[in-house]
Amino acid sequence: MNKIVLKPKKQKKFSLYCPFTNEKLYNDDNSYEIYEGAGNYLFSICEDCLFVDAGNNEEIESYWKNSAIEAIEKFVKNHKEENILIIEVQDDEDTYWFGFLNEENIELTEQELEKKFIK
Repeated sequence: MNKIVLKPKKQKKFSLYCPFTNEKLYNDDNSYEIYEGAGNYLFSICEDCLFVDAGNNEEIESYWKNSAIEAIEKFVKNHKEENILIIEVQDDEDTYWFGFLNEENIELTEQELEKKFIK
């Protein structure tokens, strides 16, 4: 599983973007909840819930037994032919996971991904 961990500094206002297409994801300011996908976005999950988002919630939810990361790992394993990037964001209160399809096999550092994802 291709996964990176980001621990962003507190920001007053930010938006989230697809790191591969630079399309803005629909989210409220200061929120990691994504309500509608854009670009190569697949899913978003927090530690204890699935967000209302576009994509694969039904499939991921079927894998949800004990933890979010366990469900994500099963989802990625079942889609191993696709290059899925998992971005884990740890803030002061929660942990969030976001899945993106890296169709072009773009290689970015954690710093580049953070700058492209959180603006």
